[in-house]
Amino acid sequence: MGKMINWSMKDTNGCVQRGQIPLSQLPKILLSFENSAAETLRRTGADHVLYAVKIYNTEDELTAVQFYMNQMSDEEFSKVAGKGRGTMVYALHSRNVKVVG
Repeated sequence: MGKMINWSMKDTNGCVQRGQIPLSQLPKILLSFENSAAETLRRTGADHVLYAVKIYNTEDELTAVQFYMNQMSDEEFSKVAGKGRGTMVYALHSRNVKVVG
């Protein structure tokens, strides 16, 4: 069967779904979320769309994955991206250049 990884996902109502998936399925699932994030980015014009966070233990073993489809501003994203030791953040970013003047 292979190694199983815990996953969780909050829907738009804040309800958390949980389960386990085989580690071998993770790349395919991440790609599916990336494709959805790309569509969300195009459709909404958000600065960033966070779609997954991998969580590692102190031995650098993957222990869990959290899935999202969160639109974020630059400020919101920088808080998330700077948060975690032992995490890998998956997000897409708009290519809009912001001119500050």
